[in-house]
Amino acid sequence: MKKLIALLLAVLMLFSVAACGGSDEESSAEETYDIVFLADLGSIYDGGFNEYSFYGIRDYAEEAGLTYTYLQPAANDDQSRITIFQQAADQMQAKMVVAVGYLWDAALLQMVPEYPDLKVVYADADNLYNIDADYDGVDDSIEHCDNLAMITYKEQECGWLAGYTVVMDGYRKLGFFGGMAVPAVIRFGYGFIEGAEAAAADLGLEEGVLECKYYYTGTFDASPDLVTFVSNWYTAGTEIVFSCGGTIVNSVIQAAKDGENRMIVGVDCDEYYSRAVEGEECVPQIVTSAMKDMEGSIYAAVKAGFTSDAEWAKYTDACSAESIIKLGYAEGGACIADYRAENWKTLTEEQYKAAHDKLATVKDTLKTDADGVNGAPVTDGLKYIVVDYIEQ
Repeated sequence: MKKLIALLLAVLMLFSVAACGGSDEESSAEETYDIVFLADLGSIYDGGFNEYSFYGIRDYAEEAGLTYTYLQPAANDDQSRITIFQQAADQMQAKMVVAVGYLWDAALLQMVPEYPDLKVVYADADNLYNIDADYDGVDDSIEHCDNLAMITYKEQECGWLAGYTVVMDGYRKLGFFGGMAVPAVIRFGYGFIEGAEAAAADLGLEEGVLECKYYYTGTFDASPDLVTFVSNWYTAGTEIVFSCGGTIVNSVIQAAKDGENRMIVGVDCDEYYSRAVEGEECVPQIVTSAMKDMEGSIYAAVKAGFTSDAEWAKYTDACSAESIIKLGYAEGGACIADYRAENWKTLTEEQYKAAHDKLATVKDTLKTDADGVNGAPVTDGLKYIVVDYIEQ
């Protein structure tokens, strides 16, 4: 019955599928794959989060001679996610699925225990062993599953590096332009504020000298309205905007190109290159990017799942009610883009390295999403940066 329901649901929905080798084609019920990527919102080739997550699967699958593909939910709802999970498991007979993004939590809470023989990598994850998925005070947790690996990232650390280095480079009027206020985006923003504050202290600047506009768009999609919104920031004096949310960066890039000296911090991958349009090598307005190694960390988890039970157990055993796998600077999971002298006004390579050295000493003290309420910036104790939080 479960397979019949999955098939009936599947035929009602349209999916984009990329076959092994990266070519695009429509899936059919007869196609089977070793690994299926279950994407987050937005385009699969989005130049960011989805794309580089998928590359981690591609890298290992092509190395090992495995077949792989991707599915995207037809809508932003749990049933759409459940449907493609079932399609991957029942029709495509996947040995492993990789789901990315916090929006997958409710679907995975239901699906993972029902498919104990299907290995599941959940990246950028909530802890499904300790979760109130509906925020209603009811514990929705599942019991420990030997088929589930959960990975998250210490985005506050690469956000800190971005904030620290741009202030060291002379920027004083900042903007944080977040997408949806999910934990990862919140951590990026909190780190950005704390990094800027730390740089101002190290430079001996006057109190209150830094300004930071702070806003969540509520979406990860670009739009003309967002171009106008962030253009107004630039016109009012904002010098650099940390664009933190998928393809909203395309709106920020357009706003930056409409004026002079309008700079950007990218997110997730090195958007200096990944956001370049055809005919361009880079986006010169992007000074640096706060990066987390989606490609490398997903490659490693997928490889473990196909290497041996012992290697896979290193991932599953590390996840418990108290903790899941968290990758930060020390684990190679959080950094900023490589130093490029042409991107900076005054910042030297020595100062860039010193920023990383300092992060190593403060990373365990940085605020996370657990320290705030609904993503609002935490401003207690700040001396040098004045945060203008703009609520939706």
